[in-house]
Amino acid sequence: MNVDLAIFVLRVVVGGVVAGWFNGIGLRPGILWAVVATLAEAGGGTLMVLGLGGPLGPGVVAGDLVVVAIVAHWSQGFWAGGGKVGWEFPVPLAAAAFAVALIGNGAWSLDRLLGLAYPDWLLGAWLVIVLVGAVLALGARAMFAPKQAAS
Repeated sequence: MNVDLAIFVLRVVVGGVVAGWFNGIGLRPGILWAVVATLAEAGGGTLMVLGLGGPLGPGVVAGDLVVVAIVAHWSQGFWAGGGKVGWEFPVPLAAAAFAVALIGNGAWSLDRLLGLAYPDWLLGAWLVIVLVGAVLALGARAMFAPKQAAS
């Protein structure tokens, strides 16, 4: 019961935070990445909260938060505060979402309630797709990021 409660809490808290959190992070083409990020955060977060879709929601949340941590938070250091938004927040959320993707949604989930089971290959395939998406996002950011002005 403790494991299932822990997974439930992770899903609801991490998924809820991500489902309600969207800010533009400077990716181009902006409209494409805004739609991708919105679907990843709202859709992945919602699936994670509900415990529906096996590793799909938590996998998307993890990949999205890795990109967010690198693009929007990494340069500001670890800690938030003093006008900075460090990566101490998105990295643990990404790790927690990844853990839920690996371990499953637990007993207190719609997957369990509805008797849904997923093939073993789905986790690996889905994580590869998420990884490719994260690499594409970071590649687009690297190609199209505004150049820093010389000091």
